[in-house]
Amino acid sequence: GEEPDGAMSVPKQWNDVGWFDMGYRPGENGSAVIAGHLDSTTDRAVFWDLHLLKAGDKVLLKDDAGKQLTFQVQGSEAYQFDKAPLQKIFGAAGQPLLNLITCNGTFDRTSKNYNQRLVVYTREVAGS
Repeated sequence: GEEPDGAMSVPKQWNDVGWFDMGYRPGENGSAVIAGHLDSTTDRAVFWDLHLLKAGDKVLLKDDAGKQLTFQVQGSEAYQFDKAPLQKIFGAAGQPLLNLITCNGTFDRTSKNYNQRLVVYTREVAGS
């Protein structure tokens, strides 16, 4: 969902991911988005290694009915946290896309925020 300021809500637990349920559902035509934390106050979190994904890698996702969806990484981009191209990340598309997002860059202790966001862009492909 969304925070009061309009930003995407993030998972409450460090090792959980969260699907932006106000957008496209994974497997639908459009850009579905799943977010996860990079780290916690004490350790690495679920998307610590997200930056290691490269074009051609597969991302497997099970929907709530247990059906497995297979996505292939197309590439990734890091953006200033307040300058990410929201339409590209969350927008309409003529095919099922899944975009994975986490923090990146340098942590600012004052704002408790990283200065970048990393987005890994994938598209659905035939099963694995």
